[in-house]
Amino acid sequence: MTKEQWIAVKTGDRTCDGQFYYGVKTVKRVCRPSCPKRSYDPRQIVIFNTLREALEQGYVPCPRCHPDAPGWVDPKTEAVQKTEDYIRAHCAEKLTLSVLGEAMHLDKSYLARTYKKKTGRTLMDFVFLARCEKAREMLTHPEKTVSLIASATGFATASHFTQVFRRIVGCTPSEYRARYFKSLEAETKNEQENYGLSPSQSKESED
Repeated sequence: MTKEQWIAVKTGDRTCDGQFYYGVKTVKRVCRPSCPKRSYDPRQIVIFNTLREALEQGYVPCPRCHPDAPGWVDPKTEAVQKTEDYIRAHCAEKLTLSVLGEAMHLDKSYLARTYKKKTGRTLMDFVFLARCEKAREMLTHPEKTVSLIASATGFATASHFTQVFRRIVGCTPSEYRARYFKSLEAETKNEQENYGLSPSQSKESED
């Protein structure tokens, strides 16, 4: 076992999954590097390049990290993914820790701690991020007012929406919309110039 492999096992480095597997001699169990059970002595560890090598030597797949199931994710990661999917689908609704915990069938404090540990941000941080992602898409439709978008993305007031949007995106909703359409206009002009068409000629070709 190399130093790098031991560090990957010790820290549960998910990026090393599939690159190698490690077996625990005392229990004859084979794991992914990201396995949550990492309190072993390095002298108990043996490295395998493939899962097949481990199985041929009598090691059995770990029931915690399921190295024999390529698409498997650990329960905490799955909870994070499902929570983010739920937030994106319900960003216009009132979302609190209690609401999210109930939706995920998990204790709200446990969910908040797990999410923070897995992502480095709070659940409320992601709620606002998801709302701003939805708002950015809606801002590309000129018929939708800023107030309407604020309401449709779960903000109580347009001013709070503007404050949060500026903090996350770096500009106000109105500025974002103006930049978007200015960029779109520039792209259209460049396409017309590339084809040697004037704006009127371009419109005639579309008709």
